[in-house]
Amino acid sequence: MDFPPIDPASARARLADWKERTDRMAADTQALAARAQELKATATDPDEIAEVTVDHTGSPVDLVFSTRIKRVPEEVAAQAVLAAIRAAKIKLAERSKELVESTVGADSAAGQAFVAGLKRQFGEDDQEGQR
Repeated sequence: MDFPPIDPASARARLADWKERTDRMAADTQALAARAQELKATATDPDEIAEVTVDHTGSPVDLVFSTRIKRVPEEVAAQAVLAAIRAAKIKLAERSKELVESTVGADSAAGQAFVAGLKRQFGEDDQEGQR
């Protein structure tokens, strides 16, 4: 089995091109990670009793009640908070996917891994069922 001779100049060019693509992918992935850490989402329940803000992990970081809270039973208020949290997580997942598309691309390995992590963290079925 004979291999064609290697042209050193074209091999160096291919290697430089590969390094450039790899460096760009690493920079894009770092930008995605940094911007993802800053994400927050705010949403209300359908009756606008509770407004919840979640951070990049989906953890609630702020809760505001409307004046309606005074006129509803505690169980309704509790359900409103939970509904607002679910809605905020859905918004967070949507923003995260948009961020992936604008930085590394949804088809890239990093993008696919990030979106897979979102599905594990927030549950794709839950997101789709809440729309």
